[in-house]
Amino acid sequence: MRPGDTYAEQAAARIRERTSLVPLVALVLGSGLGDAVAGDVRAEHEFAYAELPGFPPQGVRSHPGRLALGDLYGVPAAVFRGRIHYYEGHGIGSTTLIARLAAELGVKDMILTNAAGGLNRALKVGQLMLIEDHLNFLGVNPLSGWRTPGGDPAFVSLAGVYDPRLIELAETAARRAGVDAARGVYACLPGPSFETPSETRFLAGAGADAVGMSTVPEAVASKALGMLVLAVSCITNVAGSADTHEDVLTVASGGSRDLREILADVIPRLTTEEERWTATSKT
Repeated sequence: MRPGDTYAEQAAARIRERTSLVPLVALVLGSGLGDAVAGDVRAEHEFAYAELPGFPPQGVRSHPGRLALGDLYGVPAAVFRGRIHYYEGHGIGSTTLIARLAAELGVKDMILTNAAGGLNRALKVGQLMLIEDHLNFLGVNPLSGWRTPGGDPAFVSLAGVYDPRLIELAETAARRAGVDAARGVYACLPGPSFETPSETRFLAGAGADAVGMSTVPEAVASKALGMLVLAVSCITNVAGSADTHEDVLTVASGGSRDLREILADVIPRLTTEEERWTATSKT
């Protein structure tokens, strides 16, 4: 199952010219979270996104736009520092490139992170939220134009996009580390402007606990490509307030410490056969 282009295959071929490492897990680090595991990655090779076919150059200052392939907590990993957003203007297909490349490289588990505005007043600024489900308000489906090998559109079930077993692993890891992590529903809007107070009330009424401008395209594409997905939001501000992008980055930088505690516990557990079977059986 794939879209019409072959960018992921071309990018994987470019990577294979320099390294034979096969990552089992991919980690996408969102706004302000790019340094969460910076000191823990033993990189075998790094690539700027601009070096990879189909990947646009860095488009957001807080997203370095680099891929590191190497060891992360004893697991072969692909660490994406930054992502491609729909609001950058490259089309919806570009927002799925990271997921498509990860699958092409052999990744089994996709971990997505983001900075998000809190809608649920029970969420505190700086708190982490494990995403249980999402609302796609992008106005377009990330699988638009995709086809199955038989030529049919990508009629993919989105029940359980965010794997229940992986959420449980992350929740347990948070408890062990004394990290305050909630569960909730994430709403994705196109951006780049922040939400109005009226939009904020609408989203909360629709059942969303947090809102952002990313993650959903990668999650949907990962699900379609057979990967298990864990997604974590750092609640950086109260949605609908007069916060700036700089405010978001400041809070996310603090939240990255708690995120690291969870990742350092969860990632090594993804490679055991027992965890693999349990997680797969619940999708």
